[in-house]
Amino acid sequence: MKTIGILGCGWLGLHLSQHLLQTNYIVKGSTTSPSKLDELKAQGIDPYLVDLQHPNDDEINAFLSNIEVLVITIPPIRGEESTLYQTSFKRLIPYLIQNKVKKVMMMSSVSVYEPSETVITESSTAYSQDPTSKQIVEAEEVLQSTRELTSYILRLGGLFGPDRKPVRYIVNRGILDNPAMPINMIHLNDIIQFTTALLGGSFTTNEVYNLVSPHYKDRFDYYSREAEELGLTLPPLGANDDKTHRKIEGTKIALQTGIAYQKI
Repeated sequence: MKTIGILGCGWLGLHLSQHLLQTNYIVKGSTTSPSKLDELKAQGIDPYLVDLQHPNDDEINAFLSNIEVLVITIPPIRGEESTLYQTSFKRLIPYLIQNKVKKVMMMSSVSVYEPSETVITESSTAYSQDPTSKQIVEAEEVLQSTRELTSYILRLGGLFGPDRKPVRYIVNRGILDNPAMPINMIHLNDIIQFTTALLGGSFTTNEVYNLVSPHYKDRFDYYSREAEELGLTLPPLGANDDKTHRKIEGTKIALQTGIAYQKI
């Protein structure tokens, strides 16, 4: 059985780990919280305490040993001008090389793209100057510029799933801004199915994929469906700001894997 490493067992990393265990992968998972080690172990994950800000050579090497693919799900520092995220990736590279981990998958974000009047694909290099977005792009570049690695960058839309409902935030906020603007969301199930398909294939070249569901017309369409499902009432609609227009195209991964986005 293949051994997959999940660097960062937060919401996405934990759900992905659970699925991979059910599909006969061995999963090694990391956390920065000692209190979470027992929780990971109880779910069948081989747990390790890995903090790239304060690296422990023995623990990192133990985590990375015999891993065929490392999946990185650690987030950047939101809204701050910082090099810590990029530095963490740079710190990781020598450990990957030492342990002969040659295949890496990074869970990134479509927030790296700046707004555009035209549809945005993976070939776009017009990146946002938002501090968080800049951190993510810099981290991506660390992986893709390392000759010893083959990396898949999965730029995810806004995350939602059975236990993650962004519509609740909109209802609590009391207004739905930009109701007619495009929305770029991705369901947990789609992330898992595409990730599993890529892990089952062969990494031969660096790739970038956008993961965005094509099944929503705009922000109002998405949030009204989610509100109806939960029995919630959407708040009043705000104004539309055309300067925020950003429509992400996510068909590349569907075409290459032969898997359709789920209608949820």
